[in-house]
Amino acid sequence: MDGFGYDPVTAIAESDATGRVAEIFADIRATMDIPMLTSIWRGLVAVDGGLESVWRAAKPLYLTGQPAAALAHVVAHAVLPDPEKLTAKQFADADVTANDLDAARAIIDAYNRSNGMNLIALSVLVSEPSGAPADFAPVAPPAPWPDLRPLRERDAIDGETWDLIVRINQLGLGPEKGEVATLWRHLAHWPGLLSLIETGLTPPGRDGRLDQAIQSVHGHAQQAAAQVASRRQEPVDLPADARAMIAHYVATPYRVTRMVALGHGLSHWLADATP
Repeated sequence: MDGFGYDPVTAIAESDATGRVAEIFADIRATMDIPMLTSIWRGLVAVDGGLESVWRAAKPLYLTGQPAAALAHVVAHAVLPDPEKLTAKQFADADVTANDLDAARAIIDAYNRSNGMNLIALSVLVSEPSGAPADFAPVAPPAPWPDLRPLRERDAIDGETWDLIVRINQLGLGPEKGEVATLWRHLAHWPGLLSLIETGLTPPGRDGRLDQAIQSVHGHAQQAAAQVASRRQEPVDLPADARAMIAHYVATPYRVTRMVALGHGLSHWLADATP
């Protein structure tokens, strides 16, 4: 298996989904209140019965609000990456405007909500209950999502930008194989911003702060998921291949947890930045 248990680049596109798959995709978006799906759901389409069985198990959990609430708890208590503050000159030199940054922030926020809630909920499905049953404080739903720039396909990204994406994708990867996370491909609309991200994340990647942040998010997320699992009334029945895929996805700090840590770190880093 690769670092996610599937290849995010070749997973079925939302626009290619038809029939029952398209119906489930729409239900996931509506239930999770997200504008697009991250790749785990698209990857599950390749597993016989995977998408339907995992969503059948996960949907009631999402409806409790606990994945969003637990995610907020994790982000509030974990260490996050802390790159050096960006200057207006850096944005100007990278040809990144205020409108560009707003559009990129919306994409990062969408991935953060989706990846983060998936980390919690899918961990719950494969975790052993532990600790007191969770009752994380409810959180408000997100504001209405703006129209997002479309995800760039691999063949629509020039070689120089793709090389930059691959380098960023290696940051915080640990011992895992580095399949390209979809967030970086989605930000390919702004190569200058990707260059700033590489510049900002490389120092904490070299001195260990990035790994510390990823490990911190992983520990808090696994603890929160085990507490949410303590509310479970019965075992979760999933096809073996689907269970293996989601267990692989959430089991180590270097898969989806890494993207939750990096994504929320980027969100905090860019929140007050001004081109």
